[in-house]
Amino acid sequence: MRLPVAQHRASRSSPRGSWCARPGWISCALFATFLAAQPALAAPPDGDAPARTPAPASSDAAEASAGRRPSTPTRAATLESTRRALAAATLRQQLVPTLDNERQLAQEYARAGVLDAAVDRFDAALRLDPHDVPSLDGLARIWRDWGFLDAALPYAYRAVYWGPASAAAQNTLGTILLRLRLPDAARRRFETALALDPAAAYPLNNLCHLERLRGNLDAAAALCREAAARDAASPVIRNNLALVLAAGGDMTAALATFAAHASPAAAAYNQGMLLVAAGDMDGARDAFARARIADPGFAPAFARLAQLARVASARGAAGQRPGN
Repeated sequence: MRLPVAQHRASRSSPRGSWCARPGWISCALFATFLAAQPALAAPPDGDAPARTPAPASSDAAEASAGRRPSTPTRAATLESTRRALAAATLRQQLVPTLDNERQLAQEYARAGVLDAAVDRFDAALRLDPHDVPSLDGLARIWRDWGFLDAALPYAYRAVYWGPASAAAQNTLGTILLRLRLPDAARRRFETALALDPAAAYPLNNLCHLERLRGNLDAAAALCREAAARDAASPVIRNNLALVLAAGGDMTAALATFAAHASPAAAAYNQGMLLVAAGDMDGARDAFARARIADPGFAPAFARLAQLARVASARGAAGQRPGN
C-alpha cells in the first residue's frame, strides 16, 4: 500500500500538505518524485475493510489519459496455476457459475492484484444480481485505486443504497469522498461505518488520516492508537500512526512505529521514505541501503537509491552552472 500522493497542488486538505507546509523540509515537487508509484509497503490515505480488499494497481499514464481501463501486468493464467485459492475459485465458477462463485472469483482476482480480471468477474456477478452489494463495493474500490473517482462514485453510492447496513460499503464511499476533497461528507461515512461495526479498526484509521490532513494531530494520534490497539498487525494503521507522529515532530517514535511488526526490509524502506519527507537525504540513503541489504531482491529500495543519486547529480550540476 502507498504513501499518500496528492493529485493536485499541496494544501492543508491535500495528503502532502502536512509535509510540504513545514519550513525547511523537502520541497513538494521533489517529495512528489519519491512518492510517485509507491509499492504496497507505505501507508495509504485510506484503509478498507479487511475482507474483500482489492489490491492497488498503478495506472498506466497513456491508458488513463485515454479513459481506458489500466492494464494489470500480472497474467491471470499464470496466477491461476500458482495460487491455490484462485485456482479453486476458478474451478468452482466454471462448474457452477452462481452469484456467490462469480463474486468469490472476482475477490480472489482482486487479492491477487489482477484487477482487470476482477472487474470482469464483478461485472458478471452484477449481471446475475444488479443489487449485489459486495460486487458494487468491490468495483468502487478498484476504480478508486485506479484513480478514476468518477467511475468509482456511482458504484459506491449504489452499494450503500442497496446495503445501508454494510460498514464496508459506507467506509469505501467515505474514502472516495475524501479523495474528492469532501472531508465532512467522508467523516459522516466513516462514523457510520464505525457505528455499524463498532469493533472495526479501519474506520478509526480513516478518521485518523482525516484528522491528520486537517492538522489535528492530537486527535489523529488518539484515533490511530485506538485503531492499532484493535489491529496491531495492520501495516496501514501502523504507517498512518507513524506519519502522525512524524508530523508532530516525534521522529524517534515515528521510526520505531514503522519498524514494529514489519520485515527488516519493509521497516528500513518506510523509515527511508519518512526521512526523505523530513529532508534527511543522508539518513534516507542509509535506510534504503539497509533495506537492500536485508532483502537483495527488494526492488523499491534500489529505485529509491537511484532516485537519490539522480537528485544529488542534478543538484551538483545546478551548483556548477555559471552564476550559481
